[in-house]
Amino acid sequence: MKRLSVRFAFVLAILVLFLPLCALAQNQDYLTSAEVNKLRDAQDPSERIKVYLAFEQDRLSRMEAAIGSNGDTRDSFDELLNQYISIDNELKDWIQYQYDHDGDMRKGLRALLDEGPKQLEVLRHFQTSGDAEAKADSSSLRDAIADMSDTLDGATQALAAQDKKFPEMKASAKAEERELKMQRKEQEKLNKKERKMRNKQRKKENSDNSSDN
Repeated sequence: MKRLSVRFAFVLAILVLFLPLCALAQNQDYLTSAEVNKLRDAQDPSERIKVYLAFEQDRLSRMEAAIGSNGDTRDSFDELLNQYISIDNELKDWIQYQYDHDGDMRKGLRALLDEGPKQLEVLRHFQTSGDAEAKADSSSLRDAIADMSDTLDGATQALAAQDKKFPEMKASAKAEERELKMQRKEQEKLNKKERKMRNKQRKKENSDNSSDN
C-alpha cells in the first residue's frame, strides 16, 4: 500500500508540473508570451475580462488593417479571426468559472457589455464587406459573430444574477457583523459581571481574614 501511495504521489506531481505547461503551450497558439503574462497578472475576475477584451480589440484592429492592405493577406486575416474566436472562448470559460465560484466580475461584465456590441458590429461589417469575404472563410466569420453574441447573452445573464446576489451577500455579511457585535457585548457584560463577583468574593475573603486576626 505504501508503494502505491508513493507512485500515486509521483504521478500527481508530474501532472501538476505538466498541465500548466500544456495550458501555456495551448495559449501560445493564439497569444503572445507578453499576453500570457498579462493574463497571469490579471487574477482579479473583472480585470481579466478587460484584458481579454483588449486582446480581442487588438485582433479586430489588425484584421481591419489586413483588409485595407493591397497585398495578399488572406492567411493573415484568417489567422487573426481564428485567434479572436479562441480568445472569446477563453473569455467565456473565465466568466463561467468565476460565476460558478462566486467571483465578483460585475465591473468586467459591464465593460464587456459596453465594448462587446461594438466588436460585434465590426464583425458584422466584415461579413458584409466584399474585401473581407475574399480574405476570410465565411463560416469562421459566422462562428465569430455567433460566439460573441453568445458571450454577450451570457454576460447579460451573469451580471443580472450577480447584481442580485452580491447585495444579498453584503446584507448577510452586515447581519453577521451585527450578530458578532451583539455577542461581543454580551460577553463583555458577562466578563464585567464575573469581575464584580470575583472582587466581591475577594473582599469577603479579606474581611473574613481580618476578623479572624
